[in-house]
Amino acid sequence: MFTFPWAAPAQTYEFSVFGSRIGANGKPLGSLSGNRPRDDDSRLRAGYGYGARVTWNTPGYYGHELTYIHSRPTFETKLVSEDGRTVTPAEAKIQMQQAAYNFMMYMMPLGERFRPFITVGLEAHQYGAPRIEGFPGGNSRHYGGNFGGGLKIKLSRNALIRFDVRDYIAGKPYDLNFVDPGRSEGFIRHLETSFGFAIAF
Repeated sequence: MFTFPWAAPAQTYEFSVFGSRIGANGKPLGSLSGNRPRDDDSRLRAGYGYGARVTWNTPGYYGHELTYIHSRPTFETKLVSEDGRTVTPAEAKIQMQQAAYNFMMYMMPLGERFRPFITVGLEAHQYGAPRIEGFPGGNSRHYGGNFGGGLKIKLSRNALIRFDVRDYIAGKPYDLNFVDPGRSEGFIRHLETSFGFAIAF
């Protein structure tokens, strides 16, 4: 008897690789200038990346997932002369790494061909130092959380594709100068959209 490939027994574990776009919400990061700081002198701009996910699916509607993402957003800033009269725009790609644990909640049980899901998790960001003359400091590491959702589509017993959207919230990087020093603390958000291919086993 002919059977559809997705009618095969469900697989508990998945390993997926994906490409992603990491958006930045443009929140001001402060200034490299000590004598004329402006809150909006520096920002992050969206970049592209890649990553991998390892998933353990429990029977029914739940799962656990570990994620790693490497991306290259752009750090934009303004370099101010010592007398404060000359302002020069500057930018550089940075190396951004993310690691996360997520709890998965599926809309369909294990073994179904289409599995929409929502997810929440904890994560860590490491921002590499931009190669800009006079940049004060090195790498910057921060922690936060994320939430989102997506869709998994089973192609065969051992192969599937997936679409993800996740909103990451973590501390601001680099601890730059603000007009009000109290504003240096705070959060920045990154929106990840990704498409990937997974092997189930």
